[in-house]
Amino acid sequence: MINACFIYFPPHYDTIHYIIKEGDDMAPSKIIRGIDKGTFLLKRDFSQESNWRADHCYKFIYSLDGMINYQTNRNQINFNHHQYILFNPQDEHKQLAVEGKKFLIELNPTFLNHVSKSVGFVVQNDIQFALNVQKSPQISNWVKFVLDYIVIEKNDPHAVELFLEHSFSQLALILLKNAVGTHTQDIHVNSYKIISPQIYATICALKESYPYSWNLDQMAEIANLNKYQFAHFFKEIIGISPYSWLQLYRIIRSQEMLIKTDKTTLQIAMDCGFSSITVYNQLFKRLYGITPEVFRERMNK
Repeated sequence: MINACFIYFPPHYDTIHYIIKEGDDMAPSKIIRGIDKGTFLLKRDFSQESNWRADHCYKFIYSLDGMINYQTNRNQINFNHHQYILFNPQDEHKQLAVEGKKFLIELNPTFLNHVSKSVGFVVQNDIQFALNVQKSPQISNWVKFVLDYIVIEKNDPHAVELFLEHSFSQLALILLKNAVGTHTQDIHVNSYKIISPQIYATICALKESYPYSWNLDQMAEIANLNKYQFAHFFKEIIGISPYSWLQLYRIIRSQEMLIKTDKTTLQIAMDCGFSSITVYNQLFKRLYGITPEVFRERMNK
C-alpha cells in the first residue's frame, strides 16, 4: 500500500494542468505519477464520493475554499476554507457536498505510526484522530507551500516527485504535532500569539482553568470584546466555537487521566469540567467512536 496520495478537485489550476496532463484525452480519474510514498492524481469524477466507504488509510481532507460536507455514522461534519478533518482507518463516511476545491491526502497507517514513534509518541495501538473540524496555521502554510512549489516546478517532474516524497513525512509530523488525537496531551497555541494576541490570551486562560464553568461573557472579557464579536472572531481564527474548543481541550486532559490514574470515569468527567458523565461519554464517543472505558482498556494493555 502506498503511504500517501494527492487528490485535487475540481481542477481549476491551469498551471497544474500542465504538470499532470498526459495528452489531450484526460480520463475522468487518472493516476499521473507514482512515487515510493505516494501518487499524484487528477480527479474529475466524484460520483463514488457520495457512497458510503471505509478506507484502510488515514484521510486528511482540507478545504481550499468553500464549504465541504461529510456524513459519518456518528455525525455530520461541515467545514470551510482553511479547515480540515481527518478520517481514521475504517471510519465510515460519505461526501455530501463540495463547494470550490478540495485537497486530500491518504496516509498509510504503518507509515504514520513509524513517524509517531520516531518523534516520541508512544501509543499501544494505532493513533486515532478526533473526528472534529480543525484548523491550524502550520497545516495551512504547508498546503500552500506544496501547491506553490508544484506550480513553480511544473517543468521538472523529477523535482516534483522528490519534493512530494519528502512532503509526506513533513505532513505526518505536522499532523502529529497539531491535530487532536489519542496521542495528544495538549493543544499547541503559540502560533496564535502573533496571529491574534486577544484569542491567544483567552485560550491560555481557558487552558489554565479548563474545569471552570466558563460562559461566553467571561471569555469575551479576556479578549476585550463583546460576546458576539468574540464568538465570531474566535471561530474565524480557531475554526470552531469557543465552547467547542473548551470541550475538546477537556477531552484531551481527560485522556491522560484515563491512562495514568485509577480515577473512575465519573471522577474524571467532573474533574475536567463536564456537566455530567453522559455529556462526557457522548462527546468522547463522537470524537473517537469508542467510550472512555474502552479507550482506557486499549491504551493500558
